[in-house]
Amino acid sequence: MKNLLTFLVVLVTLSKSFFAQVCTNPQAKIDIHGNNIRARILNGGDLFTNFNNGVFFPNPGSTGNHNPSTIFAAGLWMGGIDQAGDLKIATVDYRSSGKYDYTAGPLNEDGTTTANDCANWDQHFRVTGAEIAGFLNALPLTPADLKAQFPGVAGWPGNANPYFSEIYGYDLPLNSQGLAPFFDTNQNGSYDPIEGDYPAVQLRGIPLFVPAEMVWSVFNDQNGGAPHSNSGGKPFRAEIQLTTWAFNCADQPVLNNTLFTSHKIINRGADPVDSTFIGIWADVDLGCSSDDYAGSNPALNTMYAYNQDAVDGMPGNECQGTPTFPDAAPVQSITFLNNPLSKFIAPNNAGIGNPPLATTDPTNPSEIFNFLSGTWRDGSPLTFGGNGFGGNVPVDHLYSDDPANPNGWSMCTANLGFSDRRIIGTSKYGKLLPGQIEELNIAWAFHPNPSLPCGLGTTFSDVAKLRDLYNDDFAGVCSPLSKAPVLPADSLTLFPNPTATTALLRYGALQPFSLRAFDAAGRMVFEKTAGFEKKETIIETATLASGIYTLQIVTDQGVATKKLAVVR
Repeated sequence: MKNLLTFLVVLVTLSKSFFAQVCTNPQAKIDIHGNNIRARILNGGDLFTNFNNGVFFPNPGSTGNHNPSTIFAAGLWMGGIDQAGDLKIATVDYRSSGKYDYTAGPLNEDGTTTANDCANWDQHFRVTGAEIAGFLNALPLTPADLKAQFPGVAGWPGNANPYFSEIYGYDLPLNSQGLAPFFDTNQNGSYDPIEGDYPAVQLRGIPLFVPAEMVWSVFNDQNGGAPHSNSGGKPFRAEIQLTTWAFNCADQPVLNNTLFTSHKIINRGADPVDSTFIGIWADVDLGCSSDDYAGSNPALNTMYAYNQDAVDGMPGNECQGTPTFPDAAPVQSITFLNNPLSKFIAPNNAGIGNPPLATTDPTNPSEIFNFLSGTWRDGSPLTFGGNGFGGNVPVDHLYSDDPANPNGWSMCTANLGFSDRRIIGTSKYGKLLPGQIEELNIAWAFHPNPSLPCGLGTTFSDVAKLRDLYNDDFAGVCSPLSKAPVLPADSLTLFPNPTATTALLRYGALQPFSLRAFDAAGRMVFEKTAGFEKKETIIETATLASGIYTLQIVTDQGVATKKLAVVR
């Protein structure tokens, strides 16, 4: 009998451990490259990194990861105090030693998830404006043609998409907050592209729009019960839906140097959270990591980084193997579009430059919350002048004057030494109620050709332009849905044609978004959405059956098609 009871206890324990598996560190990643920026989006609350190097490349060339990046890593930080006085904290930095606070996927209405759901949702959903335009031009479609020709539209995780489970092998959840945003043609709340619905960016108070490229993903901080191993804080039980997008507009060069993110944050916890701060942590490395300055412009709700001197690197143009900018490094700005930049702080890497301990990276939830709420790591206030530590005049924003102003306060006028700095900007949300939905919209822009040292060039006027475009609901901004003139066939040259193995497609001065090939039955047989830096591209045909194919190339200037004959 004793052995039987022991067996039952073991069986129950094993069953509980089987059904209570926690979520694991998310692995999904995807690069967005809809304009002059190529950047990596991850699925653990973090952005722009491969954990060894930054992946936020301005004007990326054919050398790929050999380009200098302007951001090493970035991500979402959240902090608040629950009714018991405990800290709720969710952060991300480098995921060193496998530590993480966020995992993939949405939450159930009770604020929980499972390891299986986290694994299913560890992916990104991407669609281009060109694909959406092509889809709308091709309507009406059968479901088979929809899935074959327009997979991004067909598999978009919009609410109640009837094709989603067939494509991905798991079901969409049903909840009142919805999932990936879309234009709802018949306003029935359900996404069905056969009825004319299509993906679109949806921001609070702004009409839906279609950019050149958009990526959607969803993550949470409940993690199936796994602890917050990065911050050590208690979970909010928050679901975060991330939309990332890029415009590509010949008449708006500032937009072409900008990437946008929108974090839709749903509090699925059962209790209110007070003193909530939500913001962005970023390790902005403009090529070399140890020769950058940081600053803020509270009037523009912007934080930024610029090179400390006129040459990127230490010593000279070298940086221990890290790619550097051969000319003046660009300025990198991060602008809060729909919320104030309530606090701005610039912590230091403790291993470089011997900074005061209180100004270095936090190590526990209390220190993290101090940074989020606008104090130094030890709780001492940010103060005006010098390095912002140990003064007599409290401030909310460090280095809040133009570095070009010799009478203002900046790292430049303070003549601070070399260091490896991070930047943290936060908005104060106050009380976060159960079920409350908030939004954090950010513009990530690079600004070339600053007047270094200390001169930011067009940074502030660029940011003001971005803010005006956002405040005007992006009215008049180019969209693939509003500009798709048909270009003459001689806009493209193709040879050899016919071919058996490869063909060279030349598009000259055109600026492509995508290249697709369709067989005689209308099925898409391949698609290319990046790598158009040159004036030509190679088309591999060795795997295609003999026949006539239609090439479609979508560009800034319009859409061009060309017939390709494959022979065996």
